[in-house]
This record gives sequence, structure tokens and C-alpha cells, in this order.
Amino acid sequence: MADITLNRLRAGDGVPPIVFVHGFLCRLQDWRHQLTHFAEGHTVVACDLRGHGESPRGEAPMTIETVGGDVARMLGEEDLTGAILIGHSMGCRVVMEAWRQAKHRVAGLVLVDGSQVGIDKAAGQASWDLAISEKGYKAVVLSLFEDMFFGDPPSWKDEAIGKVLSIPEATGAPLFGALIGWDAEQLTPTMTSLDIPVLVLQSTTMRLDRVRRVLAEGEEGPFQELILKSVAGAESQTISGPGHFSMTEAPDATNARIARFIAERF
Repeated sequence: MADITLNRLRAGDGVPPIVFVHGFLCRLQDWRHQLTHFAEGHTVVACDLRGHGESPRGEAPMTIETVGGDVARMLGEEDLTGAILIGHSMGCRVVMEAWRQAKHRVAGLVLVDGSQVGIDKAAGQASWDLAISEKGYKAVVLSLFEDMFFGDPPSWKDEAIGKVLSIPEATGAPLFGALIGWDAEQLTPTMTSLDIPVLVLQSTTMRLDRVRRVLAEGEEGPFQELILKSVAGAESQTISGPGHFSMTEAPDATNARIARFIAERF
């Protein structure tokens, strides 16, 4: 029995339906350019994940399994089948987990600027806990998000970071810890079990110590390499220039590549 209902926005009409899932401490408005663009020919849905935006926190543990399950359940509530799930950052894990829990409703995945931030669950959790203990939760989160922007920051950066910092530590701290654990234990086996079309779009890469840099034109990062090695027939493209939020910093390039993927594979 669900303990919450996700806040969501639904628009457009057409197949395949497209579902957009935001990242850690973000919200559905991150997909505003995609919602407008793809609603012209598709049913589009974007949601605020549990404890984010206008969605309640609920009582369930803040894990990738929980938030992925919320999205899987939403697919049923919206009566969506053959859906393309598009996730950004942490949302890459969420859409993969939603596929694991509702395979009959998912036809393809698009993973936008994902990463692997954990290869050892215990060590990764200990490192995360130590950083919070030494620096404080808000300082650690601020550092994470400041690293996502390069060059001249977009006009919406300060507002976005303000909203990030408004989400309580009781929501964010356990969720990021769970993300580290999911990466360590579930990322590779989930990828290798994917039997649907997958596209990865990458603009930055992040090391295990959570330091991020922009990818050069034509360069592929470790996350892209992992996808291509693990998923038969997966597609990959680097969108060089923007920071971590390519869907808002380079919406035309992002939309064009997603549209091409859908036209060619569905």
C-alpha cells in the first residue's frame, strides 16, 4: 500500500509516452524545456520524487528502491505502457529501478549525465557520513552542487541551489547514502540485465571522490563506457559545453538527440 502520491504534471497525447525523473534534491521543473517540446507529439509526465518539490516525504525509507518503486507505481496510476523513462543524475538510478519493478510498462531508458559514486557500500557510506560530520550537511551539499556548473553560471543557478538547500537533511542525507550503496551493489547487475533500448547523454563526469569536470567534444566518460560495455545495443553521445544540467543549459541539443533516439528505436 502506497504511503504517498507523487506530485506530477501530465501533458500532451501520443505514443510512446515519456516520463521525466529529476535528480538528487531537484524537482520536476528541471524538465521544463523537454515537457514543452515533447508534449507536441507525446504524452509526457514529470514528477517530484518523494520528499522533493511538492511531493510528501512519507514514512518509507529514503532509498533508490523506494523512490524507484514510487515511479513504477505512478506508471500504473497514469495507465502508461511502452513508456520511455528519462532520468537525470540520481534519476538515472531511479528509472533503472523503476524498470526493474515495472518491466511490463517500460520500453526504453534515457540516462542523462549519470555516474557511479560507489563501488564499496560500506566505504562509500563511511566517507559520506564523515564528510557530513566534519563539514555539515549543507556545506557538503552546496559543494556538490557548486561543482555542477562551469563557465558563466546560468541565471537560475542561485534559485536552484536555494531550493536544493531547503530540503531537510533527514531527507537528503539518507537518500545520497542509499544512492552510494545502490551504485555499489545494484548498478552493474541492473545494467547487464537491461534488455530494452538505452541512450546515455553525458556532459560531465564525476569521480568517486565526487569531483566533477566537463567532458571534451567526443570524449566518453566512465559512465558511458560502463553502459556501452554492459548493455547490448546501447547508444551514447557526449553533449560538450554545458555543465551537469544539460537539459536546461543545452535544451535544443538534448531534445534533438532524444527525439532521434525515439524516432529510430520506437
